[in-house]
Amino acid sequence: MSEKIKAAHTEREACVYIRQSSMSQVRNHMEGQRLQYDLRERAEALGFQRVTVIDEDLGRSGTGSVERPGFGRLLTAVCSGTVGAVLALEASRLARNNRDWHHLIDLCAMAGTLVIDHDGIYDPSMLNDRLLLGLKGTMSEFEISLLRQRAMEAFKQKIRRGLVLTQVPIGYVRTEDSGIEKTPDRQIQEAIAGIFSKFRELGSVRQVLLWYHDEQIPIPSYSREPGKRKIVWSRPLYARIFSILKNPTYAGAFVWGRKHTRTSIVDGRARKTAGHNRPQEQWEITIPDHHEGYITWDEFMRSQEQIRANAGWNARMVAPQGAARSGPALLAGLLRCGRCGRCLQVAYSMSKRFGPLPRYWCNGDRNQQMIGRCVTFSGTRVDQYVAVEVLEALRPLGIQAALDALEQSHNQADEKRRALELALQKARYEAERFERQYNATEPENRLVAAELEKRWNNSLTHVAEMQRRLEDAKNAAPPVTPEQREHLLALGDDLERLWDSPQAPVTLKKRILRTVLQEIVVDTMDDPPSVHLKLHWVGGSHTGLTVSKNKTGYHNHVNSEEVTELIRELALVCEDGAIVSILNRLGYRTGNGNTWTEKRVQHVRHTKGFPVCPPPEQRLWVSMQQAADALKVSSMVVRRLIAEKVLPAKQIVKFAPWMIERPHLQLPSVRKAIRIVHSGRRVSRITSNHGQEALFV
Repeated sequence: MSEKIKAAHTEREACVYIRQSSMSQVRNHMEGQRLQYDLRERAEALGFQRVTVIDEDLGRSGTGSVERPGFGRLLTAVCSGTVGAVLALEASRLARNNRDWHHLIDLCAMAGTLVIDHDGIYDPSMLNDRLLLGLKGTMSEFEISLLRQRAMEAFKQKIRRGLVLTQVPIGYVRTEDSGIEKTPDRQIQEAIAGIFSKFRELGSVRQVLLWYHDEQIPIPSYSREPGKRKIVWSRPLYARIFSILKNPTYAGAFVWGRKHTRTSIVDGRARKTAGHNRPQEQWEITIPDHHEGYITWDEFMRSQEQIRANAGWNARMVAPQGAARSGPALLAGLLRCGRCGRCLQVAYSMSKRFGPLPRYWCNGDRNQQMIGRCVTFSGTRVDQYVAVEVLEALRPLGIQAALDALEQSHNQADEKRRALELALQKARYEAERFERQYNATEPENRLVAAELEKRWNNSLTHVAEMQRRLEDAKNAAPPVTPEQREHLLALGDDLERLWDSPQAPVTLKKRILRTVLQEIVVDTMDDPPSVHLKLHWVGGSHTGLTVSKNKTGYHNHVNSEEVTELIRELALVCEDGAIVSILNRLGYRTGNGNTWTEKRVQHVRHTKGFPVCPPPEQRLWVSMQQAADALKVSSMVVRRLIAEKVLPAKQIVKFAPWMIERPHLQLPSVRKAIRIVHSGRRVSRITSNHGQEALFV
C-alpha cells in the first residue's frame, strides 16, 4: 500500500468514475468498460471498505460541451468530505478540458481527497503531485484537440478532391472510388427531372406540391429505417420538394460547407447547434461540373432567385416579383414605390357588382415616422392599361405562343403518362418477383407460402391500379383535332379575346406578365390626378405609362348628388338618427347599395363638411310638437292650421319634420285661431255630444 494512503482516507468511501465519450464506444468498446469497472477491485485492494461506482456519464463527451450528471455527483461528494479517493482509468476519463479538471483537483486538495489512476496515486495537496496532475489535464485536453485537428484536416483534404464521404441524395449512387453518378433506375431519374421541370413551369414550390397531389404522382425518398436505407415511393411533402430544389448536387456541382455550427454559452457551458445555413458566397468548397446533373448550374441559380423572391414582400426588396398568387390583382408583386423603393402591397374591397376590387398602396416609413402613405391608388384601371401594353408588345409573338402552348400541353400529358408507365413497369416487376418466390417455395411450408401469396396478391392489385390510372391519363388527354388546332391559332392571332376569356386563369395571366416584366416603378400626381408607371422589361428596355386617376372621393361607388344634397338640408333640421330613418323610408341607398346607418351619415357629413344639427334651444325654428306645446294646443290643431295655411311652415321632403319659424307663432291670424280653439267654439259638436250623453244618463 502507498504511504500516501492513510487511515483518514480509507475510513471514507472511494468513488470510481467511469465514462466513455460516445454511445458507439459504449456498445462496441466493451474491454474499456471492463477495465474501468475493475477499478472497484483495485480500490478494495488498497484498503477502502466502501466503494461507489459512478457511471451515469457513459456515452457523454468530456470536452465540456454537454452536461455530465455523473461528474456533478462526483464534485458534490468530494465537497461533502465523505470521499477519500477518486479512481479513474486515466486522466482523460475525468475530463477533457482544463476547467473541469482543475476544478476537481482544487476541490480534492481542499477536502484531502486522493486521485488514483493506472499510473499511480496522487495527493493534490502536495506540490509535486499537483504539478503532475496539472500536466496530465493539459496533455489530455491537448490530445483530444490534436486528434480532432488531424481528423478534420484529413477529412477536408478528401473533400477538396471532391470525394463523397456522406450519403448522396436521392437520384444518385456512390461509386467504388467514392465518386457520385446518376442512379441506373430510370423511374427515379424521371421523377427527379420531373420536379425541376414542373418548378420551371409553375415557378412555386407550393404549386409543384399541389400539382403532384392533384395528379396523385408519388416521388422517391429514403426510408427512415435504421441500417440500410431503401427507396420508398410516397406522396411528396413540401419539405421534400424544397430540399430537392435547394440541393446544388442536382446541378452537377460538389458543394461542402453549406451549413455551419454555432457555439453559444449557456449556463457557463459551450452549447453547439448545427444546421445553420450559410449564404452561397460563404460556402467553403464548390466544385462545378463535378458529375452529371439533372439541371445546369445557371438554371439552379435562377431557381434559387425565384425561391427567394417567393418568400414574401419583406424578402423582395431587391427582386420584387415573387410567386403569382390567386388574387385578381394582376400587378401584385410587380409594383415598386417610386418614392421609397418598397414593394407595394395590395388589399381588396368587395363589390356586389364587380366582386373583389384591388387597391395598391405603400406604407413607406409610416410605422417608424408616423407619416402618411407614399402612394395609394385603385388597381382595376392600372391593371387594364398595363395588360393592354403587354399584349401590344406580345402581338407579333401571338401565333408562336399558341404553338408553344400546344406543344406544352402535349409535353405535360406525355410527362404524366411516362411517369405512370415507369411505375407500371416497376409494379409488374415486383409482381413477377413475388410470383417467382411463391413458385420456389415448398407447398408444405404453408407459413412462408401464405405470406408470399399475400404479397403476390397485393402486387397484382397494385398493377391493376397502375393500369387503370394509365388508361385514365390517356383518355384525359386526347389528341388535338385539326379544328381545335385552327381555333387555338385563331386565338393566338387575337390575344385580347384570349386574355379576356373567362377560362383564362388569373395565375396564368400573372405568369405572362412576370415573363416579360421585371418590375414597375409607380408614383402618383395630384394635379392632374394620375398614376405614372415606368415599365422595366426583362430585355432591359424601359417604357413610361400614365393612367388617369379619379379625384379623392369620386369613384364608382360614390353617393349620388341628390342624396348628398338631401343629407345637407336634413342636417340643418334633424339629428343623424332621424336622417337615417327618413332616407331608408324614402328608399335611398348608399353608393355600394347598402341601407343607411348613423355611421354612414356621419361619414358623409364629415367628408362634405356639413355641420351637425344645432340643439333645440339654439334653432331658429320649432317642430310641430314644439309649436303645439308653445301654443298649448294639440299637434292636430297645429297640423290643421298648417293645412289651412294659417300657420306658415315648410317640409324639406316627405317624412321630414315640419319647420316653423318662431316669430310666425305670434302672427295675428295664428293668435286669433288659437283663441277660438281655447274658447271652445270650434268643438261645439263635441259639447253637444256630451249634452246628449248627459240627457241619456
